[in-house]
Formats: sequence, structure tokens, C-alpha cells
Amino acid sequence: FLKEVNKKFGPGVLLKLFSGRYSAPRIEDRIFMFIDLKASTTIAEKLGHIKYSRLIQDCFHDVTDVVSKYKAEIYQYVGDEIVLTWELEKGIENNNCFEFFFEFRKKLESFSNVYRERYGIIPEFKAGMNCGTVTVAEVGEIKKEIAYHGDVLNTASRIQDQCNVHNKQVLISHNLQKVMLRTAK
Repeated sequence: FLKEVNKKFGPGVLLKLFSGRYSAPRIEDRIFMFIDLKASTTIAEKLGHIKYSRLIQDCFHDVTDVVSKYKAEIYQYVGDEIVLTWELEKGIENNNCFEFFFEFRKKLESFSNVYRERYGIIPEFKAGMNCGTVTVAEVGEIKKEIAYHGDVLNTASRIQDQCNVHNKQVLISHNLQKVMLRTAK
């Protein structure tokens, strides 16, 4: 039972909820990645609701091992988008936040024949990343969860939106670039 509950919340979140770590809001430095399926509206119209939902299930299933390997936490699933977060140190360690994206792409490519056979497409994702200070708090009574608040998330989402404009698979904020350059020295 606890194993399934832990899967529901994501690794490490259940412990944070039980310990009361976020019962009072806290400030943390984190990295956020908004990763979104490219051309999702076109794909959904082509596949129909059920088949499109299966595609999303398969993609999100295939991301699981990559999340663990690169020390990411899944914050939310929003439609065809995954919002990932890292504690700042874990995200910059060994370039985890960057390596995650490229490993996820490789994993999808390794299943390209399966995706092509089942759905007639090979899914591609785009990502926007930002880092900075956020407030973290436990919210809700009926359905508790850990919520992150701050401009860092808004900016990461807007950066991801710019991937199409600039024809890029991944874009990062100047804030994250500065942090990565500082730690590389």
C-alpha cells in the first residue's frame, strides 16, 4: 500500500508530507523544467482522444527511469506537459537538468519503431528551464500536495513557449546559464 501511495506522490514526496517539512511555507532554490509535446494539437486531432491519451501515457511511462537517473522530481503532469524540478545542487550536479532532456529524447528515439507502429509518429518534446528562489508549501485538505510558488515557474513556462518561435528543442534562462557557468569554474 505504501509503495503505491509513494508512486502516487512521487519519490520522496510522501516522506516530506509525513514529516511536515512544508506544513509552513519554506524558501528554496530550485530548477524547473517545463517539457511539452511538440505539435500536440495536430497529433491529438490525428489520433483521436483515446489513442492520443495512450500516446501520452506511453511517453510519460518512458520518462520514469530518466527521472530517477538524473535526480529529478516530477512536480506535475499538465495535459501533455511534464513539470520537473530539482533542488538547485542536484540539478547542476553533473549537469543533471540538461542531461535529463537529452537522455529522455534518446529513450524516445530508441522506441521510435514502437511509437511509429502504434501511433504513426515519433513524439518530440521541447523544454524550457529556469532556476531561482521559490516558496514551497503543503496545500489542500482533501487532496494534499506540495506546491511551488514564484516567478521562476512562470518564466520557465514562458521560455518553453519560445522553443517554437526560435525553432529550438530546449531553451534556458539567463539565470540558469549564470549558475551553470559559475559552478563550471
